[in-house]
Amino acid sequence: MVFKRLENESEEELIYRICSCKEMIGSWTQVAEILNNLLGYEYTESKYRKQYTAFQKMLEANKSKFVTEEGYSSELEKQYEDLKKERLKLQTLNVERNRIDRQDARRELYYEYIGNLVQALPFPHFQPLSRDFIADREYVLVFSDVHDGATFKSLNNEYSFEIVEERFMKLLNDTINFIEEKGINKIHVVNAGDTIQGLIHTNDLRINDSTVVKSVVHASRVIANFLNELSAYCQIEYYQVPTANHTQLRVLGARANELMDEDLEYVIGHYIKDLCICNDRIKVRLQENMAIPYVKLNTQNGKNIIAMHGHTIKDVNNSIKDLNLMMHDFIDCLIIGHYHSSKEIITNEHRVSDCEVIVNPSFIGSDPYSDSIMKGSKAAAKIYGFSGYGHDETYKFVLN
Repeated sequence: MVFKRLENESEEELIYRICSCKEMIGSWTQVAEILNNLLGYEYTESKYRKQYTAFQKMLEANKSKFVTEEGYSSELEKQYEDLKKERLKLQTLNVERNRIDRQDARRELYYEYIGNLVQALPFPHFQPLSRDFIADREYVLVFSDVHDGATFKSLNNEYSFEIVEERFMKLLNDTINFIEEKGINKIHVVNAGDTIQGLIHTNDLRINDSTVVKSVVHASRVIANFLNELSAYCQIEYYQVPTANHTQLRVLGARANELMDEDLEYVIGHYIKDLCICNDRIKVRLQENMAIPYVKLNTQNGKNIIAMHGHTIKDVNNSIKDLNLMMHDFIDCLIIGHYHSSKEIITNEHRVSDCEVIVNPSFIGSDPYSDSIMKGSKAAAKIYGFSGYGHDETYKFVLN
């Protein structure tokens, strides 16, 4: 802030006014610098601090002398109270400003830490394409609900960082075999959300194997490596849904979906894109508008296929109808995760194909909670085939 000497203001009045703003200015050293510049002196902060303290003591000791017989405060007392109020206002503003600054600094530090860790990942090894493939249809590989960072052992399943890597390696081998068998030259890969376990429940503190930041980095590296290795055999278009429930940052006691923009799927998707930026065989398609909860697949056969996590869908059977009304469009197929089990639900039909909701199985599989309600399912990913007649092929890869 810029301080100036007021018209007809004495030296003592100036010193008292500036010293009374010390909480807003910062330190006594800064107060001394301002006063020395205004008065042309070279005093240390001690001189002004002691002078201000002495004036405060004198004012306090002589308060009673400035009270009238009627009991009302004198003009000096009124000015003193007004000045005290102004100081309290400045202190309150300063506290609020510091809180905002700390909040912004924490957010910047958080993303800088993630960036530094991701930059430390080894550069992926690119394999040359061995031969060209020819295909007359489109295939979509979908995995969802990876929940990277979770660690547990249930009746038929166990999970950890190492098992996540093992399952992506198995999925890579199964997909390569599928590509070579079918003679595919391009594949769509969809990540339908809940990439990390996150911290949305108190129970997550017990089952998380590491911090949320390290889970973000680990998931980004594993998926990027998976895409790079797979790109040795075909062209890839990778899609990641922009929002999910486990990747939300529910800060300051926010409720579910209250801060939709604060979602780590956005961070993970962009770091995967950065890790694959040198690979011309991989095109990463992301939804930049966080207000739109889905991604639209770039298909060549004219089919309108969109993917989202599914945590905001209240009625799966009516989801396509609701989205059609919202989008003013006609959806051929909606792909979702979230439910940790697989379904294929035909909701209506177009002229030559069905309208269909595909619920994809989970990458993580069953856990102690699903055991307790006796509704577990195997960890799996699926490939869906689409032709001019819509979805007409499904291939399941069991991962545990």
